[in-house]
Amino acid sequence: MTIDEAIERLKEAKEEDVKNIILAFWDAEMFQSEDDVEWGEKVDDLEMNFDWSNTHSELQTYLETL
Repeated sequence: MTIDEAIERLKEAKEEDVKNIILAFWDAEMFQSEDDVEWGEKVDDLEMNFDWSNTHSELQTYLETL
């Protein structure tokens, strides 16, 4: 996702009266990569194909302990 896309999604959430979110992000530098076209393509592929369900489950489990 580009930063502009993220900003648009946040604006949409704000318009829907969402007040609080969980936000995490990783940039190219964190993976010793350049923020270039190749990185953008990899990020797009990851967002479409990576199984995020475990991450969601782990967050849910953590929140239930609070």
